[in-house]
Order: sequence, then C-alpha cells, then structure tokens
Amino acid sequence: MQTCVVIVLFALNAILAASGVVFAVLAALRPSALAGEGAEGVGVHFYARMYAAKAVPFGVLAAVVPFLATGAVPGVCLLCAAVSQAVDAAIGLGRRDMRQAGGSAVAAVVHAVVAALIW
Repeated sequence: MQTCVVIVLFALNAILAASGVVFAVLAALRPSALAGEGAEGVGVHFYARMYAAKAVPFGVLAAVVPFLATGAVPGVCLLCAAVSQAVDAAIGLGRRDMRQAGGSAVAAVVHAVVAALIW
C-alpha cells in the first residue's frame, strides 16, 4: 500500500481514537450532554464513568500504538478497540442514535484496517 495512504490512515485512526477519548471524558463529566435530557442521577453518572474507564485507555492505546510498534500484539490491541467501537455502534443503533452509531462504526472500521496494516 502506498506510504501516503498508510500515513493518512494512521492519522485518521489517531484522530478518531482521540475523539473517542474526548467523548468518554465528556460523558463522565456531563452524561446529559451525550445521552440527552433526563440522563441524570447516580446510576447514569456511575455507568458514564464506567464507560470512560474503558474508553479512555482503549482510545489512548489505539491512537498511539500504530506509531510505536508493529506485529501481533499492537494488532490485537487495535482489534480490541475496533470490537469495542463496533459494540458502541450497535448500542447507538439500538437507541436510534445515528451520530453514535455512525461515528463508532467508522472508528471500528479504521481501527480494524490499521490493525491489519501493522500486523
């Protein structure tokens, strides 16, 4: 694959992963900003923080690992991030939230493609 395409994919991967981190932190701080009105209460804050506890490390890992290493281990890390994003997309579809579904689906595909490139 041409070097320029690989660089663009790595950069897009990092941007999407960083965006996921930003949204996770935003959700942890203000769940109603992403979940909509009526998304308040102890349980909502608890699950938003639980989501961020998963999304922030995966996002940082997915953003950084393609620039640091190649092979099976970083490839598996990116595949795990892709699966996590695919599940987020499915949850978005279930809620009929096309922004969540679309963004997560794009991130899942890009993470998977970059995983295949570095494997």
